[in-house]
Amino acid sequence: MFTSSPKATMTALDPTYPLYPIVDVLAAVMLLLVLTTSVVRHSWNLGVVFLSFWLSIELASTAASNIIWSDNRHRKERFHTFCDIFTRLQLVCYVVKPMSTLILSRRLYMIASLRPMEPVGTAARRWNLAVEWTLGLIVPLVVAGPLYYVVQDYRFVVKEGFGCASAHSHSVLSILLIEDWLVIPPLLSVLLYYPRVMKMFYRQRRDIERFLRSDHSRSVPHISYMRLLMLASVDIILMLPFGLTSIILYTLEPQPIPFFRSWPQGLHHHPTLHHHHTLRIKTVTYDELMTGPAGTARIARMYFLASTSPVLAFTIFGLFGLTAEARASYRRILCTIAGWFGWKAALQRGQRDTRSSLGPIEFGERPQTHVTLSDGAEIRSRSSLAYIANQCLESGHDEQAEKMEKVERSACSITDEWDITAALEEKEGSVDGG
Repeated sequence: MFTSSPKATMTALDPTYPLYPIVDVLAAVMLLLVLTTSVVRHSWNLGVVFLSFWLSIELASTAASNIIWSDNRHRKERFHTFCDIFTRLQLVCYVVKPMSTLILSRRLYMIASLRPMEPVGTAARRWNLAVEWTLGLIVPLVVAGPLYYVVQDYRFVVKEGFGCASAHSHSVLSILLIEDWLVIPPLLSVLLYYPRVMKMFYRQRRDIERFLRSDHSRSVPHISYMRLLMLASVDIILMLPFGLTSIILYTLEPQPIPFFRSWPQGLHHHPTLHHHHTLRIKTVTYDELMTGPAGTARIARMYFLASTSPVLAFTIFGLFGLTAEARASYRRILCTIAGWFGWKAALQRGQRDTRSSLGPIEFGERPQTHVTLSDGAEIRSRSSLAYIANQCLESGHDEQAEKMEKVERSACSITDEWDITAALEEKEGSVDGG
């Protein structure tokens, strides 16, 4: 049950507040930008997409939870449904992070083995997608659903100053069903995929680059796979040591660890009924978190786990959100939004950048030396306008390209009139001279 005090403290208890909520919100926005560019460019990598999508949701909800319970741990009934949803999202993201590492390592292993990234056969393609969707979506949902239901001890836990969290029992079965997901996928990546990936990328870089330029890989550049390798490496470096340390600290806590703690531990007079509306809500004070035999280790684990998601988010944005293609997508999105509101400043700025890259365009008298009636006639004004129109089409400024094409057609008609006038003048001059 909640223990209430006469007067709730309105000061944030966590000394780092509001650093974590601000960082979480910024990281969530960065991941949404990465997802948006993937949609605009139709460039999908399921490992990166799964990781970016679930991390963005986790970061946004974690920031909200920290803000709601930053000052106290007391009853806030209107947020209980939020905590029910948030604790499940926590577990999904808890499993998605190491699973995404496994997906990325598997893809890199396929490249290192000189196998097609996307198999040509329909059956092979479906199998590849089924494996990745199972690892990135189905397994996390199963862990957050039925597996967590088996070991759930309370409806959720409210940690004073930090917010709500999942509440699985302190047992061996909890380690097997929940805790070890931080260890098994990264360990499989390190033992099965990573050594071969590193060895083949080092020894057969030329063969891999030739394969990446082949039809099987759809001309995907080598740098993209180096980014995937770096992301998988960061994820392994964060998740595997933390998972091992977490399990060790979990087993070293002073209370005994049974194989399975029965459900009635957290029930209200319902020894055989297990439903979240009958489960109690556990609260932990800030002093209880900071003190006790495992207080320091518990706080260190909380802070480290809270920092892994922002670190992964900043890594993803640094690898995939600052590329030239991503910046072009941001510019295109901003131009589209500006067009919706009738703002032409962004479009005009993009046009000025395009013109500056092509050099200045000067209008003056038409040079007579370039206007002839022969088949090899060269009209500078016509070719320049055509070049600008082509550049506009290539850069995605369709509207401007259409305008430039109209100018080109009018310029063509003008130059034709110039040619005819010059011919008539030349003919009249020859008649007068004769």
